[in-house]
Parts: sequence; C-alpha cells; structure tokens
Amino acid sequence: MSITVAVPTGNIGKFLLPKLLESGKDVTVLTRSPQKLDPIIRERVIIQQGALEDENFILEATKGTEALYWLNPGNKKAEDVHGWYRLYGKSVSNAVRKNKIPFVVNISTIIPEVVEAGVADGIVHVEEYLNETDANVVHLRPGFFLENLLPQISELKSKGTITFPIPPDREVAFIATSDIADVAADYLLNKNWKGKKIHVLHGGEDLTFEAAVKSLSSAVGSTLKYNYISLENFYEDLVTKGVTKAAAEGYTDIYRSMHLPREVEGIRSSETTTPTTVGLWGKRVLKPKLDSL
Repeated sequence: MSITVAVPTGNIGKFLLPKLLESGKDVTVLTRSPQKLDPIIRERVIIQQGALEDENFILEATKGTEALYWLNPGNKKAEDVHGWYRLYGKSVSNAVRKNKIPFVVNISTIIPEVVEAGVADGIVHVEEYLNETDANVVHLRPGFFLENLLPQISELKSKGTITFPIPPDREVAFIATSDIADVAADYLLNKNWKGKKIHVLHGGEDLTFEAAVKSLSSAVGSTLKYNYISLENFYEDLVTKGVTKAAAEGYTDIYRSMHLPREVEGIRSSETTTPTTVGLWGKRVLKPKLDSL
C-alpha cells in the first residue's frame, strides 16, 4: 500500500514529496512529465506517467493506494472550463470507488461555491464527485498562493512591480504553498479523520495587496509597487498570450469574485492559520530568487 501523489512537481507537490518520503512510506507519483522531478526524488518514488483526466490511467495507476493526494491542474486551452474539471472529478472518483481508496486529500479552493468564480467553480465539481464516494475525504481550501507572484519575477526585478486585477484595498488570505504541503502531509500520514471534511486554510495573515507589497519590500530590501489592472485588461492579456477565451474568462472570473462585497470563506482560527507570513515568505523565497537574477 502506498501514498499516491498527483501533480508532484507543482508548487505544493515539490514540498509534499520530501515530507512523505521522510516517513519511510512508499510513494507513487502521477505525472505527465517525470523528467521534471528532482533526480534524487525520482530515484525514490514509483512513477506512473499519464494524464489525470484519463480515467483508465488513473484507475490502473492508483491500485494499492491507501491515501491519495489530488490536485486539479488548470488547462489554458480548455474550451469548456466546467467540463474540464468534471473530467477530473469523474476520473478520480471512479478510481477511488473501484480501487476502494480509503483516504483522499483534495486541493480545492477557498472561494465559496455561492459566488460565480469561473475556474474556482469548476474545481468545486471535483469536490462533489469525491463526496459521492465512500472514501474519507478532506478538501483543503487554501487562500491566495504567494507562489502566484513568482511568474512575475522578471518584472519584480526590472520594474519593481507586482500586477494583479485585485483591488488594492481588498484583504487577501495569503498562504505559502509549503504550509499547504505540511497540512496535506499530516492528513496523508496520520489518516486521522472520518467522513467528508472541509479544512479552510487562511494562511499566515490577511493583508491588502498594498500592505503585502510593503511587507515584501522590507523583506527583499527594495521598494516594490502594486500595479492594479482592470479585469478587462487581464482578460485581454491572457487571450493575447494564447489562452482560450473560455479559459481566460474562467481565470478572470476568479478575480471578478474578489471585487464583490463578501468575506473570505470561514472564520480565521488556529486550525486555519499557517505559520508563514507574507514577510517571512519574502525573506525565505522571494529574496533569494531576486538575488539570483
């Protein structure tokens, strides 16, 4: 029996795998691109190569799984965003049911289902499919990944700007993906819950982007600025970069939901708060990356 990890080279998976391997457990990874794995990690895991939306692949690759870590990667070429995530939902739930996988840790979204939120709404479909199985399932609903800033590392270095279509005065629940990995690893290794559970993860702190940029400026030792762009400009930029209109609308809708007068899902508590603040992440992750450019 092994722990099986989908998307092992993602922002969470790269922190999760070492933690699982330290436990001495057998670990299987599901990946399209095994070459992206760290060579040291690659030697220590069982590799199953294929696509997560391929129902037959997932069914075969997860045989003998005692605990499954599942994450739903996006598809910028999707013509039907909701349909794409339903494929994931059908794929994983079929495998969980037929292989009688007893425990599943699913990475979902902090954005409540009551809000029209594009890709986030699509991810909730996977929750629904998994909830129809007999497995013990925990849906981790993390906030805004601090790692979402890293694709802008060149602009951060050259212009000192961070650009998003999020109002500068809107509080955001920022979270480091290493902290998500810690929580996921605890569930996967201890398997200490029953039934279906939602675990919201608010991260280290709630900050507006203006406040977050000030904190990051102190952390990296240079002045950074927040550049707010409109939803329309964000959408048009995605399409210009080759993202399908359907997928671009789906991603834009996530940020559109952050313009609505609502609270972040759930009440912050010790269970939902993780240790890494924005400033600490800036020192540990962002500064070394900027210094290396």
